[in-house]
Amino acid sequence: MKTRVYIDGYNFYFGCLKGSPYKWLDPVSLVETLLVRSGVPESVLDELAVKFFTAEISERAASDSSSLNDQRAYHLALHNHRQGRLQTVKGNYTIDKTKFPKVELDERGKEKEPKFSERVKIWKMEEKQSDVNVALEAVYDAVTDLTLEHIVFVTNDTDIIPALRKIHSHNALKQRSPVKIGLIIPMIKGDSERQGNKSLKDFADWTIKYIHEEELKISQLPCRVAGAKSAIKPISWFRYPERVQEVLNTLSQKGVEGSVPKAWKWLERPLHPADGLEYIEGIPAELMDDDTALEIIYQHAQAYADHKKRS
Repeated sequence: MKTRVYIDGYNFYFGCLKGSPYKWLDPVSLVETLLVRSGVPESVLDELAVKFFTAEISERAASDSSSLNDQRAYHLALHNHRQGRLQTVKGNYTIDKTKFPKVELDERGKEKEPKFSERVKIWKMEEKQSDVNVALEAVYDAVTDLTLEHIVFVTNDTDIIPALRKIHSHNALKQRSPVKIGLIIPMIKGDSERQGNKSLKDFADWTIKYIHEEELKISQLPCRVAGAKSAIKPISWFRYPERVQEVLNTLSQKGVEGSVPKAWKWLERPLHPADGLEYIEGIPAELMDDDTALEIIYQHAQAYADHKKRS
């Protein structure tokens, strides 16, 4: 069953990834895992089957000075790793001045209605166009690609409901075989603060109501994604950023590996067994979010650096 997937990147980020160590996500890998769980295992992703909708954040609005470069590194990693499987569609990030009513209490201590509250000037920062782009791309594909059998939305945003209605209406015309609709709600299992929108579920043939943390964990990109320009996972995106930085500082010293990219190349090779050092199987770069493994990797990095300096 030919399938195309539409991911609202910002909705996904705030629903699943913010504050987590899983932001270096491979969307295609995650989607493939979730489609198996969907009950529609016959789904087939062809070229450019996953469309990822996002916008570049504004340096003016970023609370962290490295946020813009971190996001650019991630977009570069997606481009390098998933050429031919994933298409990134970018909207805009806007910053405007506007006035909104502030929350005030009346003489009885109850909150005033907005119409009775003082208006204050604020900065309004918004990601624009992604929901519109999701809707337009999905409807266009459903109407023009007669080989498309299955459309999957990854969002919890009700702004795409008109698109879902339009696809249902087009199915009813019977001008082509009906397009099945799937819905993946970007929420972590156990998140009691967020709810899936029932109005979205009503339009779907099937729904995944949450994503397991383990599914995010196994769907990560390599820490260094090679390309014409390599993309490297930002240090702050690791579970233990300070300890990862110690490993990289040790390996990237002059006389050792000499640079951070070369340090990552060292970490992409299995460790060499050494007397007096614990050993772990696997590729160190893939184990940098594991507390125990990270300590062993650091010991090996330090021993390697000492050896290189002596020689």
